[in-house]
Amino acid sequence: MQKTITALTIQKKNPKRVNIILDGEFSFGMYVINAGHLKVGQTISLEMIDSLKKVDQIENCFQKALKYISYKPRTKSEVVKKLNEMHVEEDIISNVMYTLVEKGYVNDFQYAKNWVENRSIYKPRSKKLITWELKNKQISEEIISEVTGEMIPEEKLAILAAEKYARRLSGYEKEVFFRRLSGYLIRRGFSYSTVNATVQTIWNNLRQQTYENSNGK
Repeated sequence: MQKTITALTIQKKNPKRVNIILDGEFSFGMYVINAGHLKVGQTISLEMIDSLKKVDQIENCFQKALKYISYKPRTKSEVVKKLNEMHVEEDIISNVMYTLVEKGYVNDFQYAKNWVENRSIYKPRSKKLITWELKNKQISEEIISEVTGEMIPEEKLAILAAEKYARRLSGYEKEVFFRRLSGYLIRRGFSYSTVNATVQTIWNNLRQQTYENSNGK
């Protein structure tokens, strides 16, 4: 069975979409970008109509995914989860994810690399904790191994983390200072040996600074 395209009209509420009018009646809508080959007077089969609707479903899903990742970078796992929550069919999700990855809109390696860099600079924590965070985002073991392999030494990360937090503890006695800073570093995933060495180093540095300040150096 064939139907004839009797009109193609741009949608008033969404100019990126066009109404497909078949035999004088509205049939379905499509994104303009995918309807360029359609012409008034053209006859199309029911199979082609189903195919066009499928193309539109994929494009609609693709646009939703683009909107989701526009707010901030996302992992493949996060995008798939979001599309599943929207009750998108699995074959459409697979199609869209392939395009997103192919075009570089979703890149787990770059995501993981940026995650490690940002954590190391702004919220220092251990390699162990960063690895756990990336696994929780379902980043592959291969990618995690590569990006964490480039991290700065654990001892330096611990010092960076401790220096930021220690500013809040400068007025406390040694016992309280050690307990609070140690707890903070342990929560950041550092080992007990690294924590003990780091806390002692920070305490000594603060004492040295206090001594120098008091002696006008």
